[in-house]
Amino acid sequence: MLAPRPDSVVFLCLASVHFAYWLAWAGSLALSVALVVLVWTRWGQSRPLQKCAALSLLVHLILAFLAMTVRIVAGDGNGGGGGGAPIHVRILQETTATATAKIPATQDLSNFSPPDLLERPPMKVAVKPQTVVGPPPVAKNEEAPSLKNPTAHEPLKSIAEATKRNKSNQARSTPTPPAQAVAKQSDPATSRTALPTSPDESTAHTPTAASEEVSAISSPYALRSASDRLSLIEGQGGSAKTEEAVVAALSWLAAAQSADGRWSANQFGAGQEQMVLGQSRGGAGRNADTGVSALALLAFLGAGHSHLQGEYRDTVRRGLDFLLRSQAADGSLFGDATLYAQMYCHSMATFALAEDEAITGDRRLEPAVTRAVNFSLAAQDTSGGGWRYRPGDSGDTSQMGWQLMALASAKRAGINIPHQTWNRVDRFLRSVSRGNFSGLASYRPDSPASTSMTAEALYCHLVLEEMSGVGVSESAAEEATDKLLAELPLADRVNLYYWYYATLALHHRQQASNAASAAWHTWNDALTTALLNTQVPDGQNVGSWNTTTLWGGYGGRVYTTAMATMCLEVYYRYAPTSNGPDHWMATRPDSERDRE
Repeated sequence: MLAPRPDSVVFLCLASVHFAYWLAWAGSLALSVALVVLVWTRWGQSRPLQKCAALSLLVHLILAFLAMTVRIVAGDGNGGGGGGAPIHVRILQETTATATAKIPATQDLSNFSPPDLLERPPMKVAVKPQTVVGPPPVAKNEEAPSLKNPTAHEPLKSIAEATKRNKSNQARSTPTPPAQAVAKQSDPATSRTALPTSPDESTAHTPTAASEEVSAISSPYALRSASDRLSLIEGQGGSAKTEEAVVAALSWLAAAQSADGRWSANQFGAGQEQMVLGQSRGGAGRNADTGVSALALLAFLGAGHSHLQGEYRDTVRRGLDFLLRSQAADGSLFGDATLYAQMYCHSMATFALAEDEAITGDRRLEPAVTRAVNFSLAAQDTSGGGWRYRPGDSGDTSQMGWQLMALASAKRAGINIPHQTWNRVDRFLRSVSRGNFSGLASYRPDSPASTSMTAEALYCHLVLEEMSGVGVSESAAEEATDKLLAELPLADRVNLYYWYYATLALHHRQQASNAASAAWHTWNDALTTALLNTQVPDGQNVGSWNTTTLWGGYGGRVYTTAMATMCLEVYYRYAPTSNGPDHWMATRPDSERDRE
C-alpha cells in the first residue's frame, strides 16, 4: 500500500473543517483588519480603554476558533470529537522480585546500583521455610534439648565455677578436626560464586581456583578447637583467668537465648538513646535481634562451638535457625531493626552465618550466605567503595569493618567475591586516611581522624591484605599503633567497640616487629585488667558485662557481653595466615590500584 502524499493529507484535513468555522475565521480576520485601521485613526488614539477591550475580545475569539479547529483537524477521521473506540490504558508496577528475575543470568551485577530500598519502612516479606541447620531432629521418644539442661545451659552462680566446668568440658569434648572441614571445602564441584562472573575475571573465579583459595585460607580457625588451647595462648597474653571469663560469659549468653533461638535486644536493655558524640540515633539497637543474635553466635564460634560440635552446638544451631528464618527475599538480614541499625544487623548476621559455614563446611548454609553476600555487594557504594545506612549510600568506616569481615568469612567459606569489591574497599580506606603517614582514619571522608576509626581502619587493612594482597606501609601501621597506645583500655571508660577492633589489629600485628610485639603486650595487659574487673562476678547476670559503657545502651547486655567475650577470645580466634606475618604489608602503587 502506498503512503498518502503530505499535500493530500493536508487537503483532507482542511476539507473536514465545517463551513461555519471558515465563516467565523473570515469574520475574525475582517474584524482584525478593521481594528488595526482604527488604531491609526483619531478614534483609536483617543479611546485607549475601548481599544484594549476590543483587542482582548479579538484575541479570545481567535484562541477559541483555533482550539475548535485543531480539535476537528486532529480528530479520529470520523468528524472529530473523539467518537472513535475508547483506548484502555493499564499501568503495571513491577515488583522487586519480578524485576530481579528479569535480570539476565549472564549479566555482571557487581556494578548494579539498586534503588533506595530502605527509603520506606521495611516490609514484611514472606520467606519460604529454610532447611534446619544442625543434627537430625530428635525422635519423639527422646527428650528435646532444653535451656534447663545443666550440662549446657544452666548459668553459673559465680565465675569461680568456670575453671571446674572448663576442665570438664575439655575432657568431654571431641571436636571435629579443622582439617576435615577444609577437606570438605576443597572439592571443586562444590565451589560457587556469589555473583555472575564478568568476562575479565573468569580466570579468577573458576571452581578450581576457588577451592584452592578455600583450602589455603581456612586455617585461621584451627586454634579454636585445639585441645591444648590454654598452653598455646599463655605466651600471647591469655591465661586461665581469661578463659574462665569466656566460659562464664558463654554460660550467661546461653541462658539468655529465647526459645525461638534469638537473643532479644529489647529484653536486655537495647535501644536506649545515649546521644553519643552529641547525635541522636533514634534509639538504634531497638528490635535489632538479628544483630545482637549474630554477635552472640560469633562469641560461641570464637570459642570453638559450632552447630556441629562443642558443648553449645544446640545453642548455636537454634541461633542460626533464627537468622535463616529472618532472611528476606532480597537476601537482607536486618529483620525489624530501625534505620541506623539495619545495615549493621545485616553485616553481623552475614558474618555469623558465613563463619559457621567456613568452620564446619556445612553446605546447608550455602543458599542463605550467598543471598546475604549478594545483598551486601549490591549495597556497596560503587563510587566511594563503602557502605552506610541504605544501599548505595556513601560509606562510613564504622559500617566498613562489619561488611568486610562478613565478606572475608564468606570467601573463606568458598564464595568468590569479585576483585573489584576489594578494590573499592581499598579506595574507601584511602579516602578516610589521615596523619603524616596515612595511618590514622576518620569516620567519613570529610571528617577528622578518631582513635576508634583508626583502630577499625587498621584492622580492615589487615583483612584486605589477606583477601587481595593490598595492605598499608609499615610507617602507617606504626602511626596507627601509636595512636591506639595513647588511649589504653580503662575500667572506668569502657568502649567495647573501640577495644574490639584495636585488639584484633594489634594482636594480628604482634609478629611484624619487636615494636609491634611490645605494643600488643602493653595493650593486652590493660585490656584484660579492664575486662576482668568489669565482668559481673555474681548474681543473676554473672558472667555478663553491664550496659554502662559507650554504645552499651544502644546494643544492650547481649551486645556488651558478646563484644567483651570476643576480645578475650582474640588469642585463638584467628591463627596466622598462610602468608605469614611479614607479608601483610605488601602494597601496590596507587596508580596501579586506580586503574582497576
